Amino acid sequence: MSDYSEETPFLFVYGTLKRAFDNPFAKKLRNASTFLDEGTFPGLLYRISWYPAAIYLPESDSRVQGELYRMHAPRQTLKLLDEYEEVMPDWKEGLFVRKIIKVLTGDERTFSSWAYLYNRPVDGLETIPDGKFNG
Repeated sequence: MSDYSEETPFLFVYGTLKRAFDNPFAKKLRNASTFLDEGTFPGLLYRISWYPAAIYLPESDSRVQGELYRMHAPRQTLKLLDEYEEVMPDWKEGLFVRKIIKVLTGDERTFSSWAYLYNRPVDGLETIPDGKFNG
């Protein structure tokens, strides 16, 4: 479940919104934010099909790799990206949920950041062992 009462200008992405991707939503994110650093969070990454899905597991030794951004207008940017990530008003119905999690950057700084986390069972899904999605 997302706690929309919390606020942070940071967004962590680990899939098709990263800089290496050229889809319209990745371009919109780049135009509406500033890339800060690469980072990780504790959890597991799965391949769904042409996109990945992450599960946040605070006690895990496994890490999900991605990129941290500072959004210029967080509310507007998140509203647009919620549509792309299929976040629903009733969080139980969404493919993903947006939550604030702790992200560790390459220079060892910790950020409270929004991230889109998978909201479906992961049984039978292919794990991406190194936690890095390349397409």
